[in-house]
Amino acid sequence: MNLEELKKEQLKIAERVDLRDRYRIEEVKFLIGVDQTFLKDKVISCAVKFEFPLLKELEKTFSVDEVTFPYIPTFLMFREGEPAVKAVRNLIEDRTVIIVDGSGIAHPRRCGLATYIAIKTDTPTIGITKRKLFGDVVGEGEIRELRSFNELIGFSLKWKGSEIYISPGSYISPKTALEIVKMCMGKKLPVPIEAAHNFGQEIKRRMA
Repeated sequence: MNLEELKKEQLKIAERVDLRDRYRIEEVKFLIGVDQTFLKDKVISCAVKFEFPLLKELEKTFSVDEVTFPYIPTFLMFREGEPAVKAVRNLIEDRTVIIVDGSGIAHPRRCGLATYIAIKTDTPTIGITKRKLFGDVVGEGEIRELRSFNELIGFSLKWKGSEIYISPGSYISPKTALEIVKMCMGKKLPVPIEAAHNFGQEIKRRMA
């Protein structure tokens, strides 16, 4: 495994990132939450589709794949990317936004898991993490900017005693990503992510 070569691959994908909004918020019709969990040498990738903005659950899918890449921070796309794309692909239709448990451009090479999924599926994607991977948090209050070299790369959102970090994957702006996330927050995370996580735990219990 040559990490320098993998970094180059990430940088090539990052060059394709487009932070212009493909859809206005009122044009978005569906949200898909994507989350993954692991059981021994397998990755369980779950996707749950919702009508937006009603947040009515419509459909869900999952895939189970062999883990073929080790856990290395900032290289998760090589471990989880293709399984996630496999799980989500058949749920995507026009006016869909995907919300991913993973970083978008708030990543040292602007290519987190959400960015990978966006480019591979040609779909607007938002990354959500519970810990800050990259960037500087600027400002005060419940919503703060996440910046890198004076570029806005996302936001920090405090919600019910916890904090999440939001960054676009591609085909959506940081501000629109924030607004969509605010419209679908659940207990601690966006409802589509919580649903995908719970679905993954259900599958894991069945397989254990």
